[in-house]
Amino acid sequence: MASFNKVILMGNLTRDPDMRTVGSGMKVARLRLAVNERRRDRDGQLQDFPIFVDVDVWDKSAELCGQYLVKGSGILVEGRLQQDTWEKDGVKHSALKVRATAVKFLSSRGDRPAAAAPASVPASEPTASGSEEDSTIPF
Repeated sequence: MASFNKVILMGNLTRDPDMRTVGSGMKVARLRLAVNERRRDRDGQLQDFPIFVDVDVWDKSAELCGQYLVKGSGILVEGRLQQDTWEKDGVKHSALKVRATAVKFLSSRGDRPAAAAPASVPASEPTASGSEEDSTIPF
């Protein structure tokens, strides 16, 4: 059976990017994205219902996200779903997140002019060996 795993989301960051360096020395930025779904509530009034999504961005793209993005920044993310699993206190947990393949900045950091921030960055990421791979997903 064939499968397809692609996600495109547009929203705003709920906090500043969480920057980390993994064991191989590669940078990763964890972004928390709020995506609003607008629909009518029980009283017929339009309401925004936020969906919160974790997004991981790797390597040079992670550095650019850390440099230019802040809480409230608008971004468009293209990537694929990935499931994280871990165990804490003997209890198994899992969560879905997005592994970015491209990030487009829709707003810039603070008072910097929009021209100071790159419009978009391809998100490189590690392969199983820890090296970078092309952001194009082969089928």
